Amino acid sequence: MQFSCNQDTFSKYLNIISRVVNNRPGLPILNNVLFETVKGKVILKATDLELSISTWIGADVNAEGKITAPAKQLSEFINSIPEEKVDVELEKQSFNISTENNSASFNTMPADDFPVIPMIEDGQKPLVKLNKADLVTAINRVAFAAARDDIKPVLTGVKVEINGDTLSFVCTDGLRLSKQVVKITKAEEEKSILVPVRALEELAHIASELDSEDDFIEFYLLSDKNQILFRFGEVDLVSRLIDGEFPEYKQIIPTGYKTKSEISKNDFLNSLKVINIIARSVLGNKMILDIYKEGKISLSATQSDLGKNQSNIACKVEGDDIKIAFSAKLLSDVLNHIDSEDIVFECSEPVRPGVFKIKGDENFVHLVMPMML
Repeated sequence: MQFSCNQDTFSKYLNIISRVVNNRPGLPILNNVLFETVKGKVILKATDLELSISTWIGADVNAEGKITAPAKQLSEFINSIPEEKVDVELEKQSFNISTENNSASFNTMPADDFPVIPMIEDGQKPLVKLNKADLVTAINRVAFAAARDDIKPVLTGVKVEINGDTLSFVCTDGLRLSKQVVKITKAEEEKSILVPVRALEELAHIASELDSEDDFIEFYLLSDKNQILFRFGEVDLVSRLIDGEFPEYKQIIPTGYKTKSEISKNDFLNSLKVINIIARSVLGNKMILDIYKEGKISLSATQSDLGKNQSNIACKVEGDDIKIAFSAKLLSDVLNHIDSEDIVFECSEPVRPGVFKIKGDENFVHLVMPMML
């Protein structure tokens, strides 16, 4: 194997695939990146057996071959050298890299030991295509609401629902639920799948980092392997799908309200910062929300050993006065992931979920479960 390429391109794509490398002492090969040189390009692959990324970069290939080299140390070296021509050569079992003023040699492991990464079949059509900006927005608005532990594996996933000309992303951890609907070109079939949240977060990262001539991300279902492949430009990301039943969520999304408030996101966040000085010491991060129909929201928190505090927000209110309790952290989380200044907050009773929406946008909804008053 022998090739030459630009440092900036090598660094960019090596950083992307190295994100899925997970140091596993029992499986040293997973610490490595697979390199394969074929006809003017270098293919790079990495996997942790749950998530896999394949990509390629243009290069001057002088000798074809396959080998694996340590991902972490290799990417650190490539990131630390100047933007210039990089020469790579495999000599016996050494992966040798050299530039005008820098050089390194890394030990290798045989490519035959590297796990096989699934690919789409020739001629296979994508399940759906989605604009990258819509995907990045959707994942930012819903992924934070997924569970981060494996107590209930289905709650660590994103429910992806394809229905006609809409694609829905839904996450819940049992205390909150976030849903974003995206318009798409009408799909040929309806489908509902459960994708690990980490996979879609990684996909959103890739889409944010890279430019592509085609700004669309293609979804391919590898049904015989219970996996999904996402393609964006020169990058393929493969993830397993989660088995299990996602909670039936549609019936818990309120269809009406008794009290509706139109609030400035920044005003709300600033008040939450004030309240959290006390609320962070309260069990469950509990705070009280009083909404007054004359046009005011009052946030307060009380902790017997510390004291209490209060912060008020002027806003437009429609409906009845109401007192309801929430976790200050859960409210801060949703506000920090809404990319709009104008938000709508709806509620009906102290024991029913509070609902956050974006003013003028019917495609997003976020539910937060209340706490006992």
